Amino acid sequence: MFEKELGELGLSENETKIYLVLLQKGTLNPTKIAEFTGLHRSYVYDTLERLLEKGIINTILINNKKNYQPVDPKVLREIFELKLRQIDSIIPKLSNLLKQKEETSVELHKGKRVYKTLIKDIIANAKENDVVYLLGIDENKIEEIEPIYLKQYFTIIKEKKIKEKIIITKYSKKFDLQNLYYKELDKKYFDDTSIVIFQSKVFIFISIEPYYLIIINSSKVANTYKKQFELMWNIAKN
Repeated sequence: MFEKELGELGLSENETKIYLVLLQKGTLNPTKIAEFTGLHRSYVYDTLERLLEKGIINTILINNKKNYQPVDPKVLREIFELKLRQIDSIIPKLSNLLKQKEETSVELHKGKRVYKTLIKDIIANAKENDVVYLLGIDENKIEEIEPIYLKQYFTIIKEKKIKEKIIITKYSKKFDLQNLYYKELDKKYFDDTSIVIFQSKVFIFISIEPYYLIIINSSKVANTYKKQFELMWNIAKN
């Protein structure tokens, strides 16, 4: 319970186990923590030190012996928002260090988490009033594989007034959101490949396990795909 969500915040498996036990049991000493988590005491001590450094737990002396207690879960948000602000403050300087990329670059990703790669890319680069073009996307599959990132993605595109133009197969799932615009085409026009076009990038998904994602970063290529998308958008049905 909550292991996946805490993992997404950067907590390791052992850190998550100990934090959840402290939330459920209250203040504990290392021996009790080892007992409740099933972790060896050496792992418990190492993990407690990391949690202290992250500000996730506090120490308290009881009978002159060190015990540990969790911070209020609400503090987690403040801790990670502070980290985000720190990152935001250095991003311009880091960007200046980034060497100019070649005009066209291609990446290949493999595995079930390739959908997260796309979502994180859009969240990181999204600007006010951007448009995302999606062709043949299976909304059910993305929601099943990446529910947390998808929810965060929808929040971001709503805040930044980003529009999605989506062409799907007939009778496929549609999310009921104001800035999402759907059209349908017959299934015969689709196979196991779906395409997302965003800014200067084209994301090509091959939805056959173990799943593949090809990312082409090129303004010219992206513009070509956008033109092809618009042709299909014009013949698709509402």
